[in-house]
Amino acid sequence: MEEQQTALWSGKSIPETIFRLSWPAILEQFLICMATLVDTAMVGSIGAVATAAVAINISTVWLINGALTALSVGFSFLVSHAIGEQNKEKTAACVRQSITASFLLGLFLLLVVRLIHQKLPILLGAEPDVIGPAQSYMGILAFGFLPQSMAVVLSAVFRSAGNTRLPLAANLISNCLNMVGNFFLIYPSRTVTLFGADVAIWGAGLGVTGAAISTASSQLILACLLLYLIYHAKTPAKITLWGNYRFHNDHIHTLLHISIPVLLERATLCLGQIALTATISGLGTVALAAHYLTNQTEGLLYLPAYGFAYSATTLIGQAMGARDRQLTQKFAYSISIIGSITIFVLCIPVFLLARPIISLFSSDPGVVDAAVLPLQLAAAFEVFFSYSIIAGGIFRGAGDVKFPLIVSLVGMWGIRIGLVYLVVKILHFSVGGVWLAIGIDSFIRAVLCIYRIKGGKWLSSWTM
Repeated sequence: MEEQQTALWSGKSIPETIFRLSWPAILEQFLICMATLVDTAMVGSIGAVATAAVAINISTVWLINGALTALSVGFSFLVSHAIGEQNKEKTAACVRQSITASFLLGLFLLLVVRLIHQKLPILLGAEPDVIGPAQSYMGILAFGFLPQSMAVVLSAVFRSAGNTRLPLAANLISNCLNMVGNFFLIYPSRTVTLFGADVAIWGAGLGVTGAAISTASSQLILACLLLYLIYHAKTPAKITLWGNYRFHNDHIHTLLHISIPVLLERATLCLGQIALTATISGLGTVALAAHYLTNQTEGLLYLPAYGFAYSATTLIGQAMGARDRQLTQKFAYSISIIGSITIFVLCIPVFLLARPIISLFSSDPGVVDAAVLPLQLAAAFEVFFSYSIIAGGIFRGAGDVKFPLIVSLVGMWGIRIGLVYLVVKILHFSVGGVWLAIGIDSFIRAVLCIYRIKGGKWLSSWTM
């Protein structure tokens, strides 16, 4: 398989291989996060109500993204192991099944969200002025979940084949179009001065609804691009249009073994986030907006961790598929060290420049003041949270999916929610106390992951 020279058989050193696979994945995550932050800044410029209308839905979006991630992790495992075995027929079968499964999951999510989007903001405790915009936002966003499902899974398939550049290029195009759509759909028509001349710019003036339309449309474009590439680009994951797209019993068994624990892990995290959002929403619109901005900005800090985690899943999966235990361990240790150092360095300027960074995403002085301390706390604890993400990529590449689930259960429901309830309801702290609780949880998770990797039990989670 000549195309496989792009990954495990590249002939590069382990650090070179890690960086070569990781930097496009990191940049892809950066572009996705920047698109989200631009959305946040554009919506935030309308006011705190608009920001809160998006924020009240964000935990539900995370829950949906968790389901998509679970499916993508399952197919990442199948594809990377098949490529490690150098089995072309198995690889093609797994890729085709990923298209079928992602389409069905996306259609299911679209229908469910359309049925419940009117009630969601009310159930989550949104204030009266936030309910209407929040309903409109989620109702439109639902139509993007089908193409998003396919895009997430196909991106994971490309990465598992050792090609992180194609998802990067496709996401770059999609995100640029999303920002252009936001520019014209969120704001009303207005006149701006460019080089001394007044220029009239058309705008739909749809506010948060316009942001949702732009996001859903960009997801459709992204899915179409990735579908085209899976049939035409020269990678180990390339397939022909005609073939068997039906599920194989043996592959489905493995998929369920990997994806169900990941789904439960993500559900644990996201349901916990929903519970946290409901708790924080009781602090008022300003506090909720500050929490949301901190969450969104924090994405810049941990996005490299996802890039390293994706590379870990690919390299660990291919090394285990090739039955090379020693190489598997070397990849795990190296990517843990390299990833953690990278994230620590990135957190320093964010901690020092918390106020000007937050000011980029909201024009409300009260929201900015409330968000500075939470962002500094997020930066201080980020290396621990990011390490648990990287370790998760290692574990999933090895098929050790139960341990991340246990860590999530203990962390979210045993520590985080309990501490947040304590600081908000009993000690009456504001958003800063919430993020201190999140930091303590992140530290404990990192310690548990380090212990697991050093112990070596994750290597026996799947037959090598």
